[in-house]
Amino acid sequence: MDHHAFHKKRGLARELAVFCAVFLLAASSLRAQLNVYFVDVGQGDAIYIEFPNGTNALIDGGSGGEPIYKFLTKKGVTKLDRVVLTHPHSDHYRGLKKVFNFFDVKSFYDTKAENINAQGDNNLRELAAAEPGCGTYFPSSGAELKWDSKVTVKVLNSCDETVQIRDNDETNNCSLVLRLYYNGAGILLMADSEATIENTITKIFKSGLQSYALKVGHHGSRYSSTGHFLSRVQPKVAIISAGVNNVYGHPHAEAIERLRAAGAKIYYTTNGTQNLHIPAPKMGVEPVLEGPLPYDPLEAAQPPAVKELIYTPEVQAPASVNTQALDQLKQTADAQ
Repeated sequence: MDHHAFHKKRGLARELAVFCAVFLLAASSLRAQLNVYFVDVGQGDAIYIEFPNGTNALIDGGSGGEPIYKFLTKKGVTKLDRVVLTHPHSDHYRGLKKVFNFFDVKSFYDTKAENINAQGDNNLRELAAAEPGCGTYFPSSGAELKWDSKVTVKVLNSCDETVQIRDNDETNNCSLVLRLYYNGAGILLMADSEATIENTITKIFKSGLQSYALKVGHHGSRYSSTGHFLSRVQPKVAIISAGVNNVYGHPHAEAIERLRAAGAKIYYTTNGTQNLHIPAPKMGVEPVLEGPLPYDPLEAAQPPAVKELIYTPEVQAPASVNTQALDQLKQTADAQ
């Protein structure tokens, strides 16, 4: 080999080494993101999370198995490190049955709220108990879940003591509420909790509620997202998971107006799955919410599907504000 060819080969090797290093650094940075997917499952909730440490979690599964199954399969998911049922309503637990049947689930997080008007929640819990190597956990309010050493996952509400419930509002207020915090950005996941729980966690956690992104409580019900609560959270973006033409009329115009007044950009899963990416520390990049652009749902120019979501008729107020979930939260507050 002549001298010129030798140096040329050595130069190519050096360039290849630099390229590999840059590629590995980029891959590492991408993996170090916190990725949260608010999945379009129609009327219901399903949130898939990829943590910087390479593990994952699925929070709720929607009202049917096919949408969440297709989403996970398309992403190449075969194993779920954590599956969470926020509360025993069918638009949250039905899709999880298919998840347990088709995916390897390593742990199941649940409340001890039993919806005595339904059987499906118990069927799901039986599937979790039968899943090989899957442990079941009942986190309490105030607990921190050790899912990733770099991501704080805090429980803000839960019914971790056994309760039997008939009333829908009480079941909603037993929702497992979680707040994730990574690289200076909070993500508050309210499940179906309503104003009663919002007011209580505002008193308990105070400024600890402030979050970049808010998954709006109870699909944008007028009985959630109160002004005082939003003033604590100060969300930059708000994600509402609801189905077009749903029988509940979600989201309600009052909740939308309060979210707008708080300065939040509103995103809907009716437009498709919304993807939130929190970058790795020191990347100098702001959080990114990908997916269909937000829209102002109260302006005149709206797509037909959006117009049908805006609910105006009066509905009956919640039957009771003295819930078992609230009693458990008060006990937590007294202990702190």
